[in-house]
Amino acid sequence: MTQRSTMKFFVLGCTFAAMLFANDGLPASAPSQTEASSFNDRVAGQLLGQLKESLQGHSQKKLLVSFDLTKMKDGALFKQQVNSFFDQTGTIRVHFNLQQVSTEEGKGIAVLDAEMEVEALDGNVPSLHKHMQLRLIAEPGASGWKITDVQPRSFFSTQP
Repeated sequence: MTQRSTMKFFVLGCTFAAMLFANDGLPASAPSQTEASSFNDRVAGQLLGQLKESLQGHSQKKLLVSFDLTKMKDGALFKQQVNSFFDQTGTIRVHFNLQQVSTEEGKGIAVLDAEMEVEALDGNVPSLHKHMQLRLIAEPGASGWKITDVQPRSFFSTQP
């Protein structure tokens, strides 16, 4: 065996070991079918993390990826609303506090306390502060859980 092939074998072995023991020294395991398909606190937290990151990162594209607009009632209208919201806003800060997670008829439901501070692009418009309870409905799809409804939708607007 040459030095080069020995090095490749070593690197592959280290990579395999890192993948195998990626979870604090415990062998990594794939999520079971029920874990992957069930809506729970972890899944809801991931969706909220995506929402928070996209809002604070001012990325309407990333925000809209969290939604399945084809399953959402008036999804095209919601997309226009989100685009308008981002067009009118500068810095956005949000805080989500997950209150309840449940499932109903195969759909995930997350109820959360949501707070948002928005600075308008127009310096003459005062900052906006919103604090309300949101209800998200999520459904599983080919690329994971996506939000198919949010109430009230006015959370994603510059109106108080």
